[in-house]
Amino acid sequence: MEELYHVTGTLNEGFVGQISYTVCLEHTYDELDIEFTFDKQHYTVITEELKEEMKSLVEKEYGITSSSDEEITRVIQNDMKTEIHTLAALNDTFIGCVHRQLTTRHMHFTPRSATEGCIIQPCFEGVLKVTLLVFNVIQNDTRYQLSVSAGGRHTACTND
Repeated sequence: MEELYHVTGTLNEGFVGQISYTVCLEHTYDELDIEFTFDKQHYTVITEELKEEMKSLVEKEYGITSSSDEEITRVIQNDMKTEIHTLAALNDTFIGCVHRQLTTRHMHFTPRSATEGCIIQPCFEGVLKVTLLVFNVIQNDTRYQLSVSAGGRHTACTND
């Protein structure tokens, strides 16, 4: 497979939204792989400052006073996360969405198989749009990479 497109980016804490990348496929292909990775999904260091910030936020937003330092630490470690998912469309037609709590994921398509959450395609030609669905970013400078690779060039798309 050859890499057709590669992009990197950085997101900051609090970002919520969608980022779309459009790739014009120069040839017709029978295999497609979309790989997405990001870092900083969870906090690796929990400081007293972070715990106090979370306690204040919960009290302000929900009127709840946290029960213990251990509970706040557990919530920060286990429940708080950066959440980014990938969605793909080919020629404005939905072909898949991967909604998993993974920092690296592939959307892989062939004429006979596709990653769970994706739709088998006979071939790939035209315009591919990959959208990053960003539901939450918990830390500044969260880096991500997106690459699109394809293989099996053809002159035209057939439904064999």
